[in-house]
Amino acid sequence: MIESETKNCQNCKQNFTIEPDDFNFYEKIKVPAPTFCPECRFQRRLMFRNERILYRRKCDLCGKDMVTIFSPDSKLIVYCPACWWSDNWDDSEHFLEYNPARPFFEQMIELQKKTPHMALITDHATLINSDYVNHAGGLKNCYLIFSADFCENVLYSTIVVRVKDSMDCHMVGESELMYQDIDCTGYRLFFSESCSKCSESYFLKSCAGCDNCFGCINLRNKKYHIFNKPYTKGEYFQKIKEYKLDSYEGLLETRKIVDEFWLKYPNKYMHKDAQCVNVSGEYVFRAKNALDCYQARELEDARYCQFITLPPAKDIYDLLEWGNGVQRTVDSLTVGEGADMVKFCCGAWHQGTMEVEYGMYNVSCQYTFGGN
Repeated sequence: MIESETKNCQNCKQNFTIEPDDFNFYEKIKVPAPTFCPECRFQRRLMFRNERILYRRKCDLCGKDMVTIFSPDSKLIVYCPACWWSDNWDDSEHFLEYNPARPFFEQMIELQKKTPHMALITDHATLINSDYVNHAGGLKNCYLIFSADFCENVLYSTIVVRVKDSMDCHMVGESELMYQDIDCTGYRLFFSESCSKCSESYFLKSCAGCDNCFGCINLRNKKYHIFNKPYTKGEYFQKIKEYKLDSYEGLLETRKIVDEFWLKYPNKYMHKDAQCVNVSGEYVFRAKNALDCYQARELEDARYCQFITLPPAKDIYDLLEWGNGVQRTVDSLTVGEGADMVKFCCGAWHQGTMEVEYGMYNVSCQYTFGGN
């Protein structure tokens, strides 16, 4: 039986432990055990991911102005989304003869400097009137939203999936007419946090199935409650008029009252749902055997993963972002759409993508190594 092993991180020099289940996973997908600790591996992946700092520069193919995640002084070749996804350039012209006498990663950097990069990480063909978005696909009439899929008429939001007619949201899915919500699902829900299937409500926290409630916390399947106190329907609508939510000053004052009220009640030690089995981390939902994960849902047999927004995902370690059928993936970011056996990559997606190792922007690729 494989035993746990304590290693010293090559980067931060702190000790970290590799458990027997971790060794089983690495053996399953035929990769060596990591030499960086989980925190340093996460930081290393983040170095390849610029989600929302945007620059204006010229497309290196068509010459038009574009918005991109790459600074003009980066000296990288960058194509606008329309050009990168077009047939106006031949990717076979951008290659590098591998020299076994030179370090592999030195040649990878050289290849990245001569290969066109995507201005924005998007599935360009699925975007309609949604030019100013990043890490996104399947959008219509969206503006400045990030890590988003299948949204319509959504503005200034992050980690939103299947959301419509909403604004200023974070971690919201399968919802409509939402405003300034965090970790919520619902309809016409405003200024709320960690609520599921709530509607026509304001300033809720950790509520579920509530309708026409105001300023409440930790309620289940309630109607016409204000600060956890029940009212008749008529009393409810008359009472909330007193808070003057139609003015900015009224909203600010109400926010202070709500915050003071919430402090009187217990808060969740961890945000997860009853459908989780053997789960640790934060904001993890409908998961099984998912340890040390953050902002992820419907994943199984996973560890050290973040921002897994589209289900399902299985047999993944150290994956930062996406899902949607991904499996058997290790130490990578932006991987999804049925990709399988992806190792140490930045960007690998679409059905049929498999056996990709040490690559960037691998779309519908198979059996590639060191590709860009």
